[in-house]
Amino acid sequence: MLASTPTADPFTLQLQQIRGLIEAHQLPQAAQALNAAQQQAPKDARIPLLGMRLAERAGNLERATQAARRALALAPDWHVAQIELALLLARQKQGDEAISLAMRALASAPQEAQVMVGAINVALSAERHEQTLKWAEDGVRRFPESAGIRLFLARFLAAQGRLADATTHYEFILQRLPHHEETLQGLLSCALSMDDQARARTYAERLLALKPFDENARYWHAVVHGQTPPTQPAQVVTGIFDGYADQFDVHLVRGLQYRVPERVAQILLEHHPDRRFNLLDLGCGTGLVGVYLGRIEGHIIGVDLSEKMIEQAARHQLYSRFHRVNVLDALRETPAEHYEAITCTDVLVYVGDLAPVIPNALRILKPGGHFIFSCEAAAEDEADLVLRPSQRYAHKASAVERQCREAGFDDIRIEHLPTLRMENNQPLPGFLVTARKPPAA
Repeated sequence: MLASTPTADPFTLQLQQIRGLIEAHQLPQAAQALNAAQQQAPKDARIPLLGMRLAERAGNLERATQAARRALALAPDWHVAQIELALLLARQKQGDEAISLAMRALASAPQEAQVMVGAINVALSAERHEQTLKWAEDGVRRFPESAGIRLFLARFLAAQGRLADATTHYEFILQRLPHHEETLQGLLSCALSMDDQARARTYAERLLALKPFDENARYWHAVVHGQTPPTQPAQVVTGIFDGYADQFDVHLVRGLQYRVPERVAQILLEHHPDRRFNLLDLGCGTGLVGVYLGRIEGHIIGVDLSEKMIEQAARHQLYSRFHRVNVLDALRETPAEHYEAITCTDVLVYVGDLAPVIPNALRILKPGGHFIFSCEAAAEDEADLVLRPSQRYAHKASAVERQCREAGFDDIRIEHLPTLRMENNQPLPGFLVTARKPPAA
């Protein structure tokens, strides 16, 4: 946020140009221009705020926070500086100070919808869910025509399981924006979760009519008509994971009792006790396999669709590099006989059909290499591939073993897991597959 005037003066235009350089990632040029601006107007609080953005873009949160504090010191009552510092502190889990600053900003500018948006984001980043909900509801009351605040509230309520309340807000938006894609998608998701098939089909038809060639629209249209699409579009997967990358490890490991990455690391070290191997970690997420494995005498290459997940995985400094592509593209484009091991944990539940997965995994493994992957379990009296109401695929163990053998794996071990993870406080069964590519003759 930069303060604006009805008619921008030359210095304000100069600051706007600097912000453009920062957004274009031209950081050395931005730093040079910012230093010149600082000499021109050392008391202008907008300059350290630009310094904050520059430091953020460079990945230096500590310097960004220092710059935001300088801005606030220069303009203690400026709601923009208050919100910007609050957002930074919330991201660093300094929630008490962040919330206090957001409250000051709301008191300073009660009629500014953008300040309300900022405060809501502060509470969300600080993981203060009750405060997030309170401010979002207050925002809808204060700014009833703000589609952005109402859309956030609808999303938040849906995530909290308050589907009927979320639907009410989505419908309010749809009345004013009848072709709003995210609102149609939200209504469709709520209808499916409430098992209202008639309304789900209505929204799916509208979504498909709006974007007839869109993979996401086609996927949901197939789902509501009782079909099993072979895989999920990238948009569905990234939508699931981008939003909670920061809390993913704690939620999955502690909340859902997810132990598969730890077990996978044990299997890898059983096969490579000297730690000399190269690993392709498909759907690496926040890097849990790497964390449990530790450093190896080789490379760990991470693949994930979610940029936010990759950012979290990179912090462990265990992966040599990352590729932001989907699993199928990574398998298709990787050269043959390239890795001693491939892991794929809690990923194929979103990929679905294994026909393009297993043969490509065999191709890119070196002779004697292992493909280790997990699946949610479908019962033996179900279809080979089942799309659950959770929108995750379950696979039948016997069918997966058959596909591995048909592809050419020669030593296939299936470890049945009564609790792959918890779902709705109930154990969700699954299985872990370790499949070996035949050694060279």
